[in-house]
This record gives sequence, C-alpha cells and structure tokens, in this order.
Amino acid sequence: MPPECYGFCLVSSATTIHSASGRIAWVDIARCVAMFFIMWMHTGEGPDWLGKPVGGAICLFFAMAGYFMPREASKCAKRALKLGLAWLLWSFLSFGLFLLVRPELQWTWEKVFGWGTSAYNVPLWFLRNLAIYQLIIAALAALRIFPRYQWLLLVLLISFHWAAEPRQHEGLRFDWMQAVLLGYCLRCAPLESIQNWLSRHTIAILACIVLMHMQRAWHPELLEYFDISTYGCSLPMVSLSYAVIYCLAGIYLSRFLPRITRPLATAGGCMLFIYAAHSLLYAPLYNYKIHGFYDVWAPVLGISILTILGTWLTRKCPQAMRLLCAK
Repeated sequence: MPPECYGFCLVSSATTIHSASGRIAWVDIARCVAMFFIMWMHTGEGPDWLGKPVGGAICLFFAMAGYFMPREASKCAKRALKLGLAWLLWSFLSFGLFLLVRPELQWTWEKVFGWGTSAYNVPLWFLRNLAIYQLIIAALAALRIFPRYQWLLLVLLISFHWAAEPRQHEGLRFDWMQAVLLGYCLRCAPLESIQNWLSRHTIAILACIVLMHMQRAWHPELLEYFDISTYGCSLPMVSLSYAVIYCLAGIYLSRFLPRITRPLATAGGCMLFIYAAHSLLYAPLYNYKIHGFYDVWAPVLGISILTILGTWLTRKCPQAMRLLCAK
C-alpha cells in the first residue's frame, strides 16, 4: 500500500479505457456532459431544475482538478501560477472583446477580473478560485501537512457550514475547496480502481442517490445540510451525487458507444479552453438577461464550434494556447 494512502486504498484489476490520443475517455466524456449543463445555464434562462446538475458539474470539475493535481508542492504551485496567468489573460481578452461591442461600457478592475459585485464575466471565477485552491494545497504540502493529515482536514472542512455570501464570483469562498480536497485525497486510489468500483456498484450507488433525494423530500429540514445551490453550500451531497452520475455516464458511454461518443471525449479534453471561451459568447446573454436563447441546441453548437476552434488554434498557435490553457 502506498504510504500516502494512510488506511485508504482500492484494489482492482480493471483496465481504464483510453481514447486514441492516450487520454482517459470516460473522464473526458464526463467533463463534456457536465459542460453541457453549465453552458446551457449560461446561455440565458434555463429551466428551474438546471441548478442542481450545474452544481454537480462544478463539483465534478473541482474534484477532478484535485485528483490530477501534482503531488509535489513546487509543481502544484507552478500549476497554480499557470492557472492564475490563464485567468488574467482570459479576463483581459474577454473584456477587451466586449468593449468592441459595447464601447460605452466603463472600465473597472472588478469588471475585468470578475471580482466583486460589478463583475462582468462571472464564469471566469472558476479559474481564479482553482488557482487559489491549488496554491493553498501547495502550501500545506510544503508544510508536511499533506498527505498524512489530508483526510482529517477534509472531514474538518466538510463539517463547517459555509455562508451563502459572498456569491462565488464576488470573492473567494472555501466551500468548493471541499471538492478539490476530496479529489486530492482520492488520488491514492488508482483511477482504474475508481472506475471499477463505480462500475461494479452502479445499482447500489444509484439506489443510495434516489433514497437521499427521497429523504430530503420527506424531511425538508434536512435541506440546509444536504442541498446546494449556485451561490452556497455546506455539505454538498446533492452536487456530489450529480458528479458521480456524470462519472457513471462517462464510463458506460465510453464502454458501449466508443465511436459515437468519441467527439465528447475530444471536447472533454479541451475543457479549460471551452469553459473559458464559451463565456465570451454567453456572458453578455447571461449578465444582461437577454431572453430566448436557452434552447438545448445552444450548448451543443457551442461545444462543437469551440472544440473545432480549440483544435485548430492548438495547431496554428501552440504557444498561445499553452498560456490560455495553463499548460
């Protein structure tokens, strides 16, 4: 057992399904499905039920970011700095392009960097917060707190009840740090083991998720502890359940429909570019409440177009794409 597991390890003989490019297909497919719901919400006014799947998508992104985070403190800090640089570049690019469309828009630092009540491009808060979370984990690793006390810290972090203010794009909140740290702790289990465990216990996992939702319906007073919204959470069980569903979808789609879902895996591999670039298209609709553009075809077309664009730019401008994608 690896020393960093400290009592937690999964044993498996499963084989992870890889795409033609060598990436893990089901992970990228899960990311793509999750991105669909986020982009659907950002196109305008989606249906009322969209909030919880979007919360699960964010939970999935942060948990996977934690899982694939470098273990060495120096590499983790370097990755955080790259994410921070990507956030700055996307912020300037986004606001600069928008000034061409709306020249009367007044310049403020809050609008440019997506921080504060006047933030313009709120979707970019994801890059900013992820960079800060990685810096925190790098500091804890350098202080030798990780990996020995990582599970204890996760339990303590989950036990806190986080207030719903400020909203996630207005300032730094640590509720989503739970998902990042959960992914970081699960790193001691090989990805093949996690895939195998999810596959073998799919029925039990889905049954537990259904029972949890039924329990919330029977006991509304538990809502405060088990629910999550776009703007606040304490113990994000509902979001975690949706994140697991995305993972299961990725596993079974890659297993039974590998050729049909190959474009989804390709899009998932461009996740950071698509997530940041889609805000250039959808943030004006989202912030200025432009109605009538929230059909499901909008995210489908957006993901397709941005995947093609990202692939083309990677070939034509590799250095620029490395900066924009924090590589």
